[in-house]
Amino acid sequence: MSMRISPVIAQLGKLSIGGASRSIRFASTTTRTRTATTTTTKTTTTGKTEKPTTDKKPKKSKKDVKPYVKPLPPGHGENIFIFNHILQGMTVYSLLPVMKASRSLKQIVYHGKKLKPSKIRKDYWRPLAMIQFPEKQGQVGLNVLQRLMECKKIHEYAWGDDMLYADEGSRKTLTRRMRGRRLNDQRANTVADVAAVLGGLGKGNKIIISDSKTQDQGQGQAVESVGEDTNADADANTGTGTGTELDAADIDNIVATEDGKTLWKATVWWANPQDKNYAASWPANVSHQVFSEGMLVPTAAKKAELEAKEVAKEPQPVAS
Repeated sequence: MSMRISPVIAQLGKLSIGGASRSIRFASTTTRTRTATTTTTKTTTTGKTEKPTTDKKPKKSKKDVKPYVKPLPPGHGENIFIFNHILQGMTVYSLLPVMKASRSLKQIVYHGKKLKPSKIRKDYWRPLAMIQFPEKQGQVGLNVLQRLMECKKIHEYAWGDDMLYADEGSRKTLTRRMRGRRLNDQRANTVADVAAVLGGLGKGNKIIISDSKTQDQGQGQAVESVGEDTNADADANTGTGTGTELDAADIDNIVATEDGKTLWKATVWWANPQDKNYAASWPANVSHQVFSEGMLVPTAAKKAELEAKEVAKEPQPVAS
């Protein structure tokens, strides 16, 4: 009977091992590099030696590391896109003309089993509208988007007794699935929210440049406590009491309403112009357009860039 010897054991048998001072160990096939560090030892007066210290660079704490902030693209916040589910009526807001699945699913609330989609199917979603603000007013658009998201959450969580019954006059209660489907259909509420927020709904809404009612209340309190202030009177006459500095080009983009508010202009582009009738009324600063009648126009910054390229392409006169 022959015994089979593995090749590793055969190689070890060829080595001459003698003495306890010599040993064998398996080494890794990867090479290791060691960094040289200088060690220093200190002796105290009592004759004891301290532990060696290595000269290493101090590590940066998390407070010293500044997070990377990605710069925003030009025109960020000037357009707000609203998408609608063609079957269930769910609505989603976006700052991009293309839906992002990760961000869109976060806006859809769970109202029951099989009522929240597990993924975004692009064949079920269509653009409902687009809100367009003047150029260089992206902060106004971001502020309006925040108000619209807050109104959407109120409709989905703080619903009234009308969601409990099938009809207004009947006492027949809805099932959990039927109530969830009705809560998913936010198309009419979304259009009504757009009309209300663009008209100045919500505290701190930046679409309002100035409000004569709040200015009058603030001036009355100042007169009672401090006295007359000439700066307040000047702001009341100019209509810019909120401290907003307007350029000459911004004068064409503002509208004064009958209730004493000065608002930024906004344009709502519709895929179906009949959807605007979901709102009872629209403020004076809002104009309506249809996607099919629109055309792409370059912005002022893009026009300046194109003109600069055309000038650079023109042949330079040769000096004689």
